[in-house]
Amino acid sequence: MLDVTDPDTPIYRIFSKSRFLDLLRTRKNGLVNPAKWDDPFENFFLRASVTGPNGEVISISNLAKDWYGQCWTLHEDTDAMWRIYSPGTERDGIKVRTTIRKLFESLYDDADSFAALKYVIGTVSYETEAEIAAFMSGVTFQDIAFGGQATPFARLLCVKREAFAHEKEVRLLFQDLDPKRGANGVALFDFDVNGICDDVVLDPRLTETEAAALTDELKRAGCTLPIGRSPLYRVPAFSISLQ
Repeated sequence: MLDVTDPDTPIYRIFSKSRFLDLLRTRKNGLVNPAKWDDPFENFFLRASVTGPNGEVISISNLAKDWYGQCWTLHEDTDAMWRIYSPGTERDGIKVRTTIRKLFESLYDDADSFAALKYVIGTVSYETEAEIAAFMSGVTFQDIAFGGQATPFARLLCVKREAFAHEKEVRLLFQDLDPKRGANGVALFDFDVNGICDDVVLDPRLTETEAAALTDELKRAGCTLPIGRSPLYRVPAFSISLQ
C-alpha cells in the first residue's frame, strides 16, 4: 500500500447503472490501462522516455502497457461527484462504499508468488506542474523498472496535477505479468459486490418515485446491500420563532 495510513478508511466510487448491473451479473471488476484514462495530462509519463541500461531510448508507454488501474475517492458525497459521474437526464449513477483494505484484498492474490510485483493500492499525490517536471527530469529507467516491487512505477501512476486535489483519489493498480490476463485495455478480476461493498447510494437528484424504481431494479438484479438516496440536496426544515 502506498501512502495509506489507515487501510480501514472508507472509499467510494460511482458506477453507471449499466456497469453496476454488469458487476452484479458477471461478478467481475475491470481495471483499465492508463492509456484509456480520461485526463490527457494524467498520462504525462506516457509521452516521456528514459535511457535503458544499454543506452537505448525506451518509451515509458511500453512499460505502462502492462499496467491497469481503477480510481476511487475518499469523498463520501459531493455535488461535483454526482454531476461528473452521474451525468445527463437519467441521473442513474450508483455509488458504492467499501474500505481500502477490502478493495485491495479483492484484487490481491496471496497464492501468487509475484504478488508484490503485481498488486498495489495507493492514495494519489497532487503536485504542481513544476514539481512534476522536476520529478520527471530526475527519473531513471532503474527508478521505475526495477527495485524488486511494483512500487516505483505505481508511484508514477499515483501523481496528478494540483488542480485535481479536490478529487482525493485512491487508485487500485495491477501490473500484468505473464501469463497475461488483460485484453483490449481491460483486466478483469472476481468481484462480489454484496461481499466487498457496504452499501449503495443513489443520485440525490432522483425523485422519490425514481429512487424507488431504481432500488427495485437493483434488488431484482441481485443487490442485497442497503440502498438509499443521497441526502445532499435534502432541504432542512427550519422553525423560526417570531419573537
